[in-house]
Amino acid sequence: MDPVAQRIQDDLRGAISGEVFCDDVTRAMYSTDASLFEVRPLGVVRPRTTEDVSAVVRYACENGIGVHARGAGTSLAGQSLGEGIVIDFSRFMRHILETRDEFVRVQPGVIDSHLEEHLGKIGRTLGPDPATATVTTIGGMIGRNTSGSRFLRHGDMRNRLTSARVVLADGTITEWGPTMPEVALESSETLFQPTNTTAKLAAALSVILSEEEQVLADVRSSESYSSGGYCLKNLQDENGIHMERLLCGSEGTLALVTEATLLTSPMDRATVVGLFLFESLDRAAAAVTELVPLGVSACDLFDKRHLALARGVDSTFDRLIDAHYEACLLVEFTGEDTRECESLFAHAVEVVQGQGRLAIHHRRAETFAEKNLFWRLSRQVTPTLHGVQTTSRAVPLVEDSAIPPAVLAEFLVRYQNVLKSHAITATLFGHAGHGQMHVRPFIDTSDPESIGRVLQFADAFHEMVATLGGTIGAEQGCGISRTVHQSQYFPKVTRVFRRIKQACDPKDSLNPGKITDGEGLRNRARLRPEFLFQKESAQKAILAPAIAPVQILAVEGELVAERVQRSETNTFIEAERSATVSSTRLPLLLWGEDDPQSQSSQCNGCGACRSQSQGMRMCPIYRALPVEEASPRAKATLMAALQSGAMDFQNWESDAVKKVADLCVNCHQCRIDCAAGVDVPAIALELKAAHVAAHGLSMSQWFLSRVDLMSSLGGAMRPIANAMIANPQARWVLEKMCGVAQGRKLPKFSGNQFMRWATRRQLTRPSRRSGPRVFYFLDTFARWHDPLLAEAFVAVLEHNGIGVFIDPRQVSSGMPLVSAGDVDAARRVAKVNIRILSEAVRQGYTIVATEPSAVTCIKHDYPLLVDDEETDRVVAATTDAMSYLTQLHREGRLRLDFQPLSVSVLYHAPCHSRLHGDTSTEQLLRLIPGLSIQGNDHGCSGMAGTYGLAREHYRSSLRQGRALLTALRSSAVEAGATECSACRLQMEQGNTKPTIHPIKILAKAYGISSKFDGILNPSTARLVTS
Repeated sequence: MDPVAQRIQDDLRGAISGEVFCDDVTRAMYSTDASLFEVRPLGVVRPRTTEDVSAVVRYACENGIGVHARGAGTSLAGQSLGEGIVIDFSRFMRHILETRDEFVRVQPGVIDSHLEEHLGKIGRTLGPDPATATVTTIGGMIGRNTSGSRFLRHGDMRNRLTSARVVLADGTITEWGPTMPEVALESSETLFQPTNTTAKLAAALSVILSEEEQVLADVRSSESYSSGGYCLKNLQDENGIHMERLLCGSEGTLALVTEATLLTSPMDRATVVGLFLFESLDRAAAAVTELVPLGVSACDLFDKRHLALARGVDSTFDRLIDAHYEACLLVEFTGEDTRECESLFAHAVEVVQGQGRLAIHHRRAETFAEKNLFWRLSRQVTPTLHGVQTTSRAVPLVEDSAIPPAVLAEFLVRYQNVLKSHAITATLFGHAGHGQMHVRPFIDTSDPESIGRVLQFADAFHEMVATLGGTIGAEQGCGISRTVHQSQYFPKVTRVFRRIKQACDPKDSLNPGKITDGEGLRNRARLRPEFLFQKESAQKAILAPAIAPVQILAVEGELVAERVQRSETNTFIEAERSATVSSTRLPLLLWGEDDPQSQSSQCNGCGACRSQSQGMRMCPIYRALPVEEASPRAKATLMAALQSGAMDFQNWESDAVKKVADLCVNCHQCRIDCAAGVDVPAIALELKAAHVAAHGLSMSQWFLSRVDLMSSLGGAMRPIANAMIANPQARWVLEKMCGVAQGRKLPKFSGNQFMRWATRRQLTRPSRRSGPRVFYFLDTFARWHDPLLAEAFVAVLEHNGIGVFIDPRQVSSGMPLVSAGDVDAARRVAKVNIRILSEAVRQGYTIVATEPSAVTCIKHDYPLLVDDEETDRVVAATTDAMSYLTQLHREGRLRLDFQPLSVSVLYHAPCHSRLHGDTSTEQLLRLIPGLSIQGNDHGCSGMAGTYGLAREHYRSSLRQGRALLTALRSSAVEAGATECSACRLQMEQGNTKPTIHPIKILAKAYGISSKFDGILNPSTARLVTS
């Protein structure tokens, strides 16, 4: 950290109770959002209180530094980016403070979906419904004046915000709400009482509004429902100046909201959702004018390209929407009951498809699941645009415009003409009922001419919107992307904006470069690294030369900004580094064509990986620690920054980068739930590996990454080892020496019993059976701790006539080594196993493991460690035990002679089982008569392999698994079931109920051996799993 950054950090840490970071790694993580841009801040503050925010703003104002409010960092125009101090409200200021009958008081960091869940318990809703509701914060919604698909019913945030506690540009804390100029309301009955500061500011604004009456009259006469920038329509009425409305759409440029009072509405009693399908966009536009008067609560439009993307995301859309349809409208009706809604929809069908003959076909959602499926068209298709495996990228440069609904048809015609004239392709999705259009043109990042055409298209597009009486930045704001166009095509309105900005923030301290004057910041902003990996000519064709972040130098007691030209070298360096830095050769993984730069560039910063919704398992670490560095997005951002030159290359091996990378526990849930399919585990492994190569592992990391070795040693002296893991004093020593949490239940050591048993059964020789044959890949837990599991699997296979081979030369998969970043050791293990497994594959064996993480290691990590044809052959032939048996059942080859089991079992699907794509274990177990299976939708167990074994993660691990453990303790549950040995440890933590592998349940149900009779009995062994 440079001395000036250190000074800022020291000054602020002594002034506030929140967190302050000015290190390179944190600044890099906060230099991007979901927009095209990268702007490196001076530092990041995570305030705990309004007073913290006030202190930071005052400090920044006194030293000439900008302040930039940030929520989830999901803005599409770069609103949260800046060269000064970023204030992240999402970490601590995320509490619902007060709930009344019709109002709720919240802090800006509250997530929209969390608030809706809270309000839903009392039958209320906020209303505005952004597509990113599971991650976006209330502060961000206020800053952008969010509306969403249901604007026609609920309006936007200007209709919802009634008052707010704010911090002004000089650090003053005050309240904003309806204010009579220079008059303080005295009634204690009102929700809002302005201060003298607010009243004086209202007086200044009143003068501006009076002098700009002609501009305001033009704004009021506009037929566009929404507009970007400050609220000018309905800003003043008989109640005075609505100061709170100025905040909605202000992007943090006038004041920073620290508390907001919001108006809520009753939840809809009933809804009907349907799709209308059209042979052309113009017919869809005509249908919109027919539908809106019928009282639709939502009316979203999708073009043919958007529909094609939907079919690519989910094959279900193939059956719903044929490829020949050119456009689609999603409509929603609300009512007092379902019958009323159905009547409204039936009338709409008659008007649009019957009388008007506009639509070719329609579909109505019959179930709740189908409603959610239809809504995915609006909410989950767009993020997949960045996952397309080409150099073409759909960019949000002209993402957000609003046009009068009456000219929608003309807009669509002109829009297509502008696309053709600039040789641009784009996808279109819009809230057509109120004219909000979201257009994303495609940029070929390898072609500088393509980039130039898109920039020219943006100018032409915004000019077209202006001539049609529309506005820009209507729902996503102006930010860096559109402020220049706001000034260019709406000069009179921008003049008023500047006067309001001057009145509220005369020193331009709050989010400078947004709404009123964007030329300077836009020219200094660097495009995201994915647009800089190409040839130099493409870099120069973008917006401006690459500019380094602001460096602050102390001169005569004042902080003076000096910008330093950043190096234009943006290629990924693989050459040997100089001896003064390191001899480590990067990359350490074998990426092939799908290298780190392509993986990190697929991340568009949408922030969906910050989701904590029940519908997505996503990142368990972020759920437990909701900070930016814990999000999968942070790893991709750091990788991109390191490759592009935005961060010094020496940071590859820094402790700070390793600390962030270690927040990835290799669960792969982000790979499943990420719409763009970014391989964050591989990115994190590369970052970990660089540090391990340079510095090695700590003692506890070395110990935990060698659990196979420790298990074999414990098995060699199992009476002593088993006594030690049940002894508190011995466990205390183990924690201090090796980092294994003293309170964590550990599995008993069994020695090498299974391999001796297998040898006696001649299973260690290739099977001579005809028909299907299985090579049993025996990982650590089954081999050294649970031989009965291995015996059960062999018994189940043999019961179904399948030959089994267990090669004694095989070694553990090496997953703990991979998770620790010890690539050299993991590669040695992989080479041994690949040699053995490839021989078996050539002999016709299918490789099957009872440990899901072992399958993940072979299929995902081995190709990153050993790149040859043998690896590919092994990967293709490997599967997990339950998937293998499920496939047998689908082919009609699984025996179903199960005996009844009268027991209630809670089944937990491990993260790595979800990764393999087959989550049918529940269905397989339901074939057993009398067995009651309860599914678990509580997400990750929290164990995450060896993560939950470590002393420093023990309590965090238990917090993550609290919901699962609570469900398991229910009196209606007699036992738990899971394929993952680590999850089993967690599920048996503080619980006498056994948790067993589903294979054991199948073996017991087959009645193969009396060995399995007692597997469901409770255990009371102290600190030892059953």
